[in-house]
Amino acid sequence: VSTQSTGGNIDNANDGMEKIVVGSLQGLLRIYCPRNKGGSHEDVLVEQQTEGPILGVEMGRLVGDTGLYLAILHPRKVVVCSVNEDTKTKDAGTFYTVSQIYSHKLERTACNMCIGSFGSVKNKDFLCIQSMDGMLSFYEQDSFAFARFLPQFLIPGPLCYVAPTDTFITSSSSNFVEAYRYQTLAVSTESESKDQIKTGTGKRLRVDWKTNIGDNVVDIRSFTNTEENTTTIFVLGEHNLFALRENGVVKYMKKLDFNPSCFIPYSSLCEGTVNLLVADFGGTCYVWQDTTLVWSSSLQHSPVYISVLQNKDLKGHIVTLDDTGRLYVSYLGTDPSLQTPLPVEHRAINYDEKDLEMARLQQAIRECTKPIEHAPKIADQSDFSIFVEPATCLDVVGVKHEESDTEYPTVTVKVNLRCSSKISLDKVTLTVSPEVPLYATQRSVVLTNVGSGPTSVATFCIYNTGKQLLSDLAVPLVAHYTNNHNSPRSVHNSILLPLQIAFTATCPEKTASHKITLETNKPVINLLEIYSEMECESEGGQSGCVAFKSPTGDVITVLAAKNSQKYRIQSNSFTALHVIIKQFLSRLRRHFEKIGGTKPLAITFPGPVPLQEYFDLIDGRFELRLRQRNYREMLSQRAQQFRAVQRRLLTRFKDKTPTPLHNMDTLLEGTYQQILALADADLQTTKALEEADHSLRTATKLFLMLIKLWCPGIDEKQWNILEACLTPEANSADDVGWEETVDASITMLLRTCLAKTSKEQSVIAASLKVPTDTVKLKKHIALLLERLNKGGTLSLNTYSDNARNNKDKQASGS
Repeated sequence: VSTQSTGGNIDNANDGMEKIVVGSLQGLLRIYCPRNKGGSHEDVLVEQQTEGPILGVEMGRLVGDTGLYLAILHPRKVVVCSVNEDTKTKDAGTFYTVSQIYSHKLERTACNMCIGSFGSVKNKDFLCIQSMDGMLSFYEQDSFAFARFLPQFLIPGPLCYVAPTDTFITSSSSNFVEAYRYQTLAVSTESESKDQIKTGTGKRLRVDWKTNIGDNVVDIRSFTNTEENTTTIFVLGEHNLFALRENGVVKYMKKLDFNPSCFIPYSSLCEGTVNLLVADFGGTCYVWQDTTLVWSSSLQHSPVYISVLQNKDLKGHIVTLDDTGRLYVSYLGTDPSLQTPLPVEHRAINYDEKDLEMARLQQAIRECTKPIEHAPKIADQSDFSIFVEPATCLDVVGVKHEESDTEYPTVTVKVNLRCSSKISLDKVTLTVSPEVPLYATQRSVVLTNVGSGPTSVATFCIYNTGKQLLSDLAVPLVAHYTNNHNSPRSVHNSILLPLQIAFTATCPEKTASHKITLETNKPVINLLEIYSEMECESEGGQSGCVAFKSPTGDVITVLAAKNSQKYRIQSNSFTALHVIIKQFLSRLRRHFEKIGGTKPLAITFPGPVPLQEYFDLIDGRFELRLRQRNYREMLSQRAQQFRAVQRRLLTRFKDKTPTPLHNMDTLLEGTYQQILALADADLQTTKALEEADHSLRTATKLFLMLIKLWCPGIDEKQWNILEACLTPEANSADDVGWEETVDASITMLLRTCLAKTSKEQSVIAASLKVPTDTVKLKKHIALLLERLNKGGTLSLNTYSDNARNNKDKQASGS
């Protein structure tokens, strides 16, 4: 792999022919002298193996004030050689020898080097070598001069010497181009001993100027216009090309839309401009005149080095070197083609053949563009079905949760799996998702070889810890499998738990703060009959009154009227009513389905809808949410303060001169205690918020169920829309809160399908920001119920029927 190349009259020949020197990481040194087009083996003057990898080659007056000599940089050594023609073998051909003049062993691993008349000396060139750890070592020909460390160094960058200003230009890891004057480098450690200078323990120096270019530097070159006596520093970045003045001021900048690999500035025929050759890794060479692209050409390789040859016969030719060591000498332009194209025979078009070909191509296009059905269509009867055997009673032996010694009420449920078609499934995963306070001894069961033969059975054991009120007796059940078409499928079902797992029978209570009255078109029934498995207690043997008690101590009483067709469910807890009401409605419908009759059962809720109870739960949860947000903001501020105090204390402790702490240790301890207190408060608020989420989910399900009974005109489609907008899925861990999500959904309904006039048809998406209070949300919920009660229809259309009718009336009236 070639690393660097340079060109010049290295053998000091009288004809002044430039030679090209190439070094590789394998330690192979080659010298070329291109003469004619095409190239030949005679162009290779020297091919010699050196002591180690070659990191760089340079030419200069490195021995006295005589001609040019070659400097070869190795990782731990720099060698200065002479290249001379071997006159002894002149009869056999032209041969050259490379002879070492002197060398310097390096104390540190080298990275790159530059050459020049440092200190404005005349007729001499010195060496500057940059090490991998940022030390610049200077050699005045065969003697070591001094060494300096670059300040704030991390990784080495390109190194360039600007002779008119006697300045070294390099780049830092922070994307700064920095300049150091040779005089500053030379006098910065005059009082230090030579041993300290050699080992790099001297005093660090200061930068002369620096410019932030905001880009990683690929290469740095300088160009001096002798006519105008100005010097321009060109910096090639990964995305930009910069031209800097001698003092570091940006002259101009060009943004590149390619990934550059190397470049070289050279003189332009236009006065006041500079030409640049820039090559990229895609194999393209660009010619820029300042910031104007004047030419671009495609190369057959990706160059890592580029230069312009000044030989008499090949003046202006471009020299490029790729990473494999292959050298190219090329020029811009094209070769004329000497071949004359033969005239094409004119043939008459056969339109019948063309029509047949067009039809064939169109058929092929239709077959290629036919939509691919990744998931095959499902037949009317699914490939796979789940049957859940209903559990009617609790297990005799309970289950202990985690490390607790208490046995909790448990239900064992059997799930039957069977393929309805003649296929066999290799693997079926059954997963249950019980909601707190319900738990399962195992959430997933994997069954293999499920076919249309014998039914596969999976067993789940679900128990209730009683830490919270149960929001629903239905536990979601999902089966995941892959069918014969390698398409992933899922079948959903639910496990209905018995009422005994969440409630026990108890004595009824006469008074309660929350009461829900339901009306039916059938006579009242014996409540003890539909709750036969609960062994309910009744006062004086009455069959119109039963009561249930939850593990949290809430009592729910169900009353049947004596002289009317009404039922009342009451409790001191609003959220505790949901499961009992849902179970009561289900049992009531099953009872009358068994009896039969000409008139179907109709259950209604006369109202009023318990808005205040629902709003109290919303306000309580939102207050906890704001409190949690406040705690976390304060915790972030205290953590930032804690880190700042830590940094100051560490600075004081590292200082060699002891200074007073000024009570910063006390501030650190106080901040630490505040962080602990805020973390505990945030943890308690998070737990309270999770309980509030559970209560709000349960209350929302009850609220939606009452709305459906209150507005019998709502069909299944409208019910799905309402449930999607007023969603019961309240989770404080989500990035977007429940309040802003529900408010935006209800606002969209009020401005579209429930709008009264066409003026309200302004569909503007509300921003999902955390509100300051819940006043707007509660107002929109109340307005939603009002318009549903007046016959509003829920749909996904953006124009409501009410607004359309009003608009038609206005048009007919005018």
